[in-house]
Amino acid sequence: MKAKTLILFIILGFFVTIFSLSVGVINATPTTTIKILTNFLTNHEVFTPDWPSNLQLILIRLRLPRILLGFLVGGGLSLVGVLMQALTKNSLADPYILGVSSGASTGAVLSLLLGINLFGYGTPFMAFLGATLASVVVFKISNLGGNYSSTKLVLTGIAISSLFSAITTFITYTANTSDLYTALFWIIGSLSGASWSSIKVLTLVLILSIIITITFNKELDIILLGEETSKILGVNTNMIRVVIIITSTFLTGFLVSMSGVIGFVGLIIPHISRKIVGSRHKILIPVSIFLGGFFIILADTVARVALSPTELPVGIITSFLGAPFFLWIMKNKIYNFNR
Repeated sequence: MKAKTLILFIILGFFVTIFSLSVGVINATPTTTIKILTNFLTNHEVFTPDWPSNLQLILIRLRLPRILLGFLVGGGLSLVGVLMQALTKNSLADPYILGVSSGASTGAVLSLLLGINLFGYGTPFMAFLGATLASVVVFKISNLGGNYSSTKLVLTGIAISSLFSAITTFITYTANTSDLYTALFWIIGSLSGASWSSIKVLTLVLILSIIITITFNKELDIILLGEETSKILGVNTNMIRVVIIITSTFLTGFLVSMSGVIGFVGLIIPHISRKIVGSRHKILIPVSIFLGGFFIILADTVARVALSPTELPVGIITSFLGAPFFLWIMKNKIYNFNR
């Protein structure tokens, strides 16, 4: 990524962050928000506090973790979307539509209701297992009879997604009343559970996933040319598939365990990013991560204020936007990355 592009994203990120911090049930002026944020980041009273103490508490302890988690989740889902679309050579593929997110959600809900801890990583581990199971089932069924097609893959993914969603709903329906809210959190998708500890863990997971995918950025470019061409150019397509599937399910498992199922981000953002910068993954990956992060931050801001003081899950907002976008792609048959 060029320095000018990076600077542009940093500036855009600054304005998005200040806007999201300032807006809510209790509003703050952008100037006050910048002063509070500066004092927090420098750990000094650079600006003498002339605002209510509860305002600083709301901005720093409640809204800022949500913004950071939103950026990580949005960026991670966009990265998974890029990987799955490269794997399937289909711009309709994303973790939500292919059932990976629903599988992860089922695993996460099971771990919570069964009390699986595993040294504090029971939920991410079960989410990873659920995502892996969903991925294996989708790819196996879509390859039955050797008649693989992108359309068949997407339709299989939608069916498996519905199946896992039904399982999760059944588990939730039969759970104790005290567990219902927690289960609904994973079904609908929300950032209300943001914490500094979850942000630290997810940051490490996302950085690791980015390093792996950037390492294979040239191979990802080549596999878009087709199986035969990839082999002629010396790309081990089987290894790349394994890398993509493991990285995608691993990252999706952690994302869902932190935020629940937030749909369509991995569909919308990679598609828009390709329209802006093309299909070269060295550029596409960071652009998609930034745009995905900003998208979720803004969507969560809308979710917080749309029915204020009642808060909507961010998954509802992304679905409202994503479903028409999906139908638009279907209507215009925009499946080819080079169109």
